[in-house]
Amino acid sequence: MIGSRSKIANKRLLAAILLAVISSANLYSQGGAIAQPPVDPKTTTRLTLGSASGLPGSSVVVPIYFTPAEQEAVGQASLTISFVSKNLKFSKVDLGAAAELGNVEIKTETKDGKNDQGLETTALTVRASVPGEAGKAIPSGLLGYLSFNILETAVPANISLRAEASAQLAGSSKAAGDVRAFGAQVEVLAEGEGGMVACFFFTH
Repeated sequence: MIGSRSKIANKRLLAAILLAVISSANLYSQGGAIAQPPVDPKTTTRLTLGSASGLPGSSVVVPIYFTPAEQEAVGQASLTISFVSKNLKFSKVDLGAAAELGNVEIKTETKDGKNDQGLETTALTVRASVPGEAGKAIPSGLLGYLSFNILETAVPANISLRAEASAQLAGSSKAAGDVRAFGAQVEVLAEGEGGMVACFFFTH
């Protein structure tokens, strides 16, 4: 009798452990990041990167798309992009159509470092604002283009561009409510492979 109860208890314990493992796995999305709640277009401001690919020794362009929450006017936005920079170097930023139409100013700042594996990393911060026009919001659309150089010594690989974002409401120092950043990747191609110059998905 005692043996039967022990077996039942063990089975329940194993089932509980399995359920916990499955639940934990569901918290993670692709790339190992913790899954975020669904996006609500009314309350969620989004900064989204597009993916790109190129051969060693070439330049690639990564677009930044800005989508403000429907219920908020955003006057300043900041996007920090972190990546392993051993074979990928940031070059410049160019204004997109939305930034040009909205007189948006974009500034960049880079900070180099190393990760836990000792690999070179770069944190690229992109700040967008409308200078001299208090209360004016950044318009929705293509905010800018980031240019990167792939070193000639690079080997085929996918370089993740991990992104974090923040924003402030127009004419105020108050932070925007829900701000999300969606990263991308730069694929280093092998000789003879085809690829896209830039691939941008309007899914967020």
